[in-house]
Amino acid sequence: MSMDFHGDPVQRELLITRYLRHDLSAEQAEGWESHYLGCNDCFEEIRATELLIRGLGEPVVERKRVNDVTVLKFARGTELLAESLELTELSRAIRLENDTKVLIDLSRVSRIDSTGLGVLMNCYCHAVKNAGVLKLLKPDAPVRRVLSVTKIDSLLQTFEDETTAIESFGIAQA
Repeated sequence: MSMDFHGDPVQRELLITRYLRHDLSAEQAEGWESHYLGCNDCFEEIRATELLIRGLGEPVVERKRVNDVTVLKFARGTELLAESLELTELSRAIRLENDTKVLIDLSRVSRIDSTGLGVLMNCYCHAVKNAGVLKLLKPDAPVRRVLSVTKIDSLLQTFEDETTAIESFGIAQA
């Protein structure tokens, strides 16, 4: 990707917005990532844009209750990578609530790195510490492969069907 990221600030901001919305081709995203990771100005600008998106109230993680199970789902396609807004919001969504039965829908997650795995494990530990349970729903093939290689899938139960996943938590006693 041969683009002058510093020539036109408006074009750079549009690129950042498209990147954060996962609206770039794989080649464009890779070119932008390799640039901004080494450029302090662009790195700071991308973080500022993420904060602006959060401040405008665009949901990053959606929460719904089904019976006594909290289902967390990413509002748009995402990658759970170091420094991503989605990781911060996922961690916050789990840690700030007292939910004891949590299902994280990964159907919109296309990639996960070691930081993303660490956040999942922190969420799992938080749930267990509070006598709760955390399970995963619909990881795509690359994410499932990472969960398998790291053996995290032996700790975190994974389901392909939401109804089956919710039933696996059992029914709350009235």
